[in-house]
Amino acid sequence: MRRVSDLLRTPAGRRLTLVAGPWDAREVDSVVLVDEMRELAEAAPGALAILSRHAMRSCDVPGALRLAGGRGLAGIVLPGPSGTSPEMVEVARRERVALLAGASGHSLSDTVLGLSAAVRADPGLLLRRTREAIDGLGAMEGAGEDDILRAASASVGVGYRASGLAAPGANATVIRIGGRPDGYVCWDGEDPAAAIVAQVVATTLGRVRAAAREAEAARERALLALLGARDGGAAARRARHAGVPVEGWHVAVFLRDPAAGVADVVLREARAAAGAALPGLVGLGEAADLAAPPLVTRWQDGVLVVLTTDERTTARAPAGGPPGHGTDPGAGLDAGLGMGVGTCQAGPDGLRRTASQARAAAARAEAGQAVAFDRLGVHALLAELGSSESALMAARDLLAPLERLGALSAHAVPTLKAYLDCWGSRTRAAELLSLHPNAVAHRIRRIAETLDADLSDPQTRFALQLACHVVLDHDCLPGTTTSITSS
Repeated sequence: MRRVSDLLRTPAGRRLTLVAGPWDAREVDSVVLVDEMRELAEAAPGALAILSRHAMRSCDVPGALRLAGGRGLAGIVLPGPSGTSPEMVEVARRERVALLAGASGHSLSDTVLGLSAAVRADPGLLLRRTREAIDGLGAMEGAGEDDILRAASASVGVGYRASGLAAPGANATVIRIGGRPDGYVCWDGEDPAAAIVAQVVATTLGRVRAAAREAEAARERALLALLGARDGGAAARRARHAGVPVEGWHVAVFLRDPAAGVADVVLREARAAAGAALPGLVGLGEAADLAAPPLVTRWQDGVLVVLTTDERTTARAPAGGPPGHGTDPGAGLDAGLGMGVGTCQAGPDGLRRTASQARAAAARAEAGQAVAFDRLGVHALLAELGSSESALMAARDLLAPLERLGALSAHAVPTLKAYLDCWGSRTRAAELLSLHPNAVAHRIRRIAETLDADLSDPQTRFALQLACHVVLDHDCLPGTTTSITSS
């Protein structure tokens, strides 16, 4: 370990002069710059304190030596040449603190940096600092990223930070998850211990991130199982065990992706905005704290975000614009996404309901707009029917015979829906389906025969039209913005 006598033999130490006190009484663990005398009282044991000229204006040297001795400091460096006195010599000897004077005209920062580099280069100190830092990180099992970075920075004496990118020429080591890069641990300075510990920090962060993502994936799987389960009670129990906050109050936000599928970038943007922009948009901002991190997952033709709070909060429609129109879905989200916001619902069944509401509202949102379910008006009835298991089963049973149509079965429900929505107009239905009117007439004839339905009867038409809407709204094919096309 280096002592003051060893530092005086280094290039930076040769400019210093021992004025009083022993030069090898204590080992030097660090070098600190003291600009105010109160900082001397905060210096760590084993430090070599270098006083600035500003600090010397209020410095009582014998008093500073006593304070340094009580703190266990190795020495004090005064700026520029300094005289001595019998009192200073006696106090320095008794407190076992080396009193040194700097060279006139020499840069204070050069002295600090030079001596710090010499201390950090000591093999014994390097090994001890590294071992203490690694032992400290090993005892932080289960800690978060911020706590790990903070503890590592404090133990080594550098500022570690996690970053997605590393600047050219910067000190950085790669964080890996499953062998793949997932960011960097960066730091400043040329400290050998910092470089060694950074590798351990990166490995620790990689494990923390991998565990967090596995837990997140398990929650997503449990959430999707809950949304699609026929037995909501059993699915709710499994979701609860996986960490899904099924209790309390929920508000769902659905982001409809107009592309052919939900890209990873859409998912990342939704996760980045879920904890900040979305709670404020739906009324879960400062009024109520989130009981758990927002759940974000791919679902059907978009991304579902579930926000949970312990207290009941009334979800409000996005401000601005009449019903059916909305505002910016939130900072960080793709402007091409349509957003739907469900109402505030309680418990597992409420979670399922608000998710269905959010998706129904998103289906009627233009790109870059947000629509709240409670502003859908008459369309809300169809969404509520679609979230009802009994209504969905009845609609599927009513349309089940269409599966016997062979190649036409995949297009039968969309064709029937278009025909009934157009008040029985084959021409208008053909325009919607990009078909010839005769093709529409042929399909409708086969559909009516298969269902054994009289399409001239108003009640029959209404029941079939409602069934088509419920089935198609619920059974939307992944990667599409409409349910099933005729092409």
